[in-house]
Amino acid sequence: MAKLNVVGIGPGSLDYVTPAARKTVQNADVVIGAERSLRLFRKDIKGEAVALTAKNVPEILEYAAESVEKGKTVTLLSTGDPGFSGLLRSILKYTRGRDVEVNVVAGVSAIQACAARLCMCWDEMSLFSFHKGTTAEKKAQLSKAVKEGKDIMLLPDPKAFPPREIASFLVKAGLAKETPVFVCERLTLSDERVVESTLERVAALDFDALCVMVIKVNQKQEGEN
Repeated sequence: MAKLNVVGIGPGSLDYVTPAARKTVQNADVVIGAERSLRLFRKDIKGEAVALTAKNVPEILEYAAESVEKGKTVTLLSTGDPGFSGLLRSILKYTRGRDVEVNVVAGVSAIQACAARLCMCWDEMSLFSFHKGTTAEKKAQLSKAVKEGKDIMLLPDPKAFPPREIASFLVKAGLAKETPVFVCERLTLSDERVVESTLERVAALDFDALCVMVIKVNQKQEGEN
C-alpha cells in the first residue's frame, strides 16, 4: 500500500540527516519540500521533486494526498522533527477521512540540537513554538510559565515575535532584566552562533530567523540537587 511519509530532516546540516530519512526519500515516487530541503537530498531523490513554498502549501499538500490515493509513495520533507512545529499537523488535516496512510520518520529537532550545544537537560523545561502564530493566549501561557519559575525553550516567530520582542515582553511581565538568555542561531550549519546574554541585552539585539531561544529562569546549575 502506498504511504505518505512525513520525514524529519534535522536542523539543516547533512550530518544530522538520518539513514532512515535518506532511505525513505530514495524509495519515494514523489518528494515534496522547501527548496533548501530538496537540495539537501539532491543525490537521493529518484522520483518527482516538488517545491513547497509559503504560498502554495494548500495546493501542494492536497497534491500529496491525491498522489497517495492514486497509488504513489510520497515523502514530505519537514525541517527538524515533523511533530514539533513541523508539517505533521498540516498534512493530517488533508488526510483525515481519506484512504491515506501517514508514516512519520522522526528527525533531530532544533530544540534537541540547542540543548546539546548548551549541554543542557531539557526534560523538565517548558517548550513553546511561535512558528504557527503568535496569539495573546500563547503569550499568556509563556508569561505564566516564567512566573512559575520554569526554564523555557522556544522557537520565536521571526517577524511577529522575535527574540528582542520576547525579551521585552518578559521584562514587562515582571521577569528580572538580568535573567540569563541563550540564543542559538543556524544550528548545525557552518555559520552557527550561540549567544549568551540577558533579557535586557537581548531586547536590543536582532537575530537570524533560524534560532532557538532559552530563558534560564531557574538559576540552579545542571547536576545540582
